[in-house]
Amino acid sequence: MVLGDIDMTGTPIRLSQSPGQLIRIAQQVHTRLWTEHVGAELTAPQYAALIALALEPGADQRTVGERASLDKATMAEMVGRLVRRGLVLRRRDPADGRRKLLTLSPHGEQVMQEASNGVAVVQRELLVPLTEAERSELMMALARMARMENLALETMVDARPLLDAPRVIGYLIRVAQQVHTRLWTELVSSELTAPQHAVLDALSVEPDIDQRTVGERTSLDKATMAELISRLVRRGLVLRRRDPADGRRNLLALAPGGARLLEEVNPGVAEVQARLLEPLDEIERERTLTLLALAARLLVR
Repeated sequence: MVLGDIDMTGTPIRLSQSPGQLIRIAQQVHTRLWTEHVGAELTAPQYAALIALALEPGADQRTVGERASLDKATMAEMVGRLVRRGLVLRRRDPADGRRKLLTLSPHGEQVMQEASNGVAVVQRELLVPLTEAERSELMMALARMARMENLALETMVDARPLLDAPRVIGYLIRVAQQVHTRLWTELVSSELTAPQHAVLDALSVEPDIDQRTVGERTSLDKATMAELISRLVRRGLVLRRRDPADGRRNLLALAPGGARLLEEVNPGVAEVQARLLEPLDEIERERTLTLLALAARLLVR
């Protein structure tokens, strides 16, 4: 099954055709698998930092952040947490007191080794819907979308239990999502998030549907949907009313302000998708959307 071409004319983009949404949903699948096979005590970004330190012991905090694709603020908070847990040792660089040098503690090395088998399982499970050739194809496409196209093919398909970050499909999805978020802020708005746009877009297609159904259409969980809808209602973008046939259900519709905003931002949204897929040719774009939809469990063969 192949997804249709993306409409770049500024008309609404269906979720099944939006690479940003597909990447977000694939990330949700990865998070669920990570919690199941690795656990909640060590996050994927934390694991990426530990792997970076295993490969480059004594690296400074900025370098580790670059290797793990984590910004300065996130890295500072995360390293503080890892130090408090006894997984990482931190010291001042004797040659430059402004730099902090990091190494794995023996406990950190043990935790990383114990997690590595589970991480390998996560990567395999995430790619179960794809053939071997499709897995390599998707990883290469994601690397290019994440602007990491200098990685060699043999690096991308390496499946050893101890993986450095760029060899991990979950890492590539996370970095591609970061590129999407940066493009979204630049070309759309920091006032309307991609999930909020997804809700408005869904309501433009199916007005007066209940909140649970909108959550299913946009792959947003119940708690996230409740908070997000409340925010959109307060902003006058969505209308919410009780279902007269079932007082337990809330029916949702676009408010006039929501419809206007959707029309205003759609050209920018289309530009985000175009820029995200820019490193790929037309055939590769369509193939990548299909493979992402399979990985996100939105398509079944």
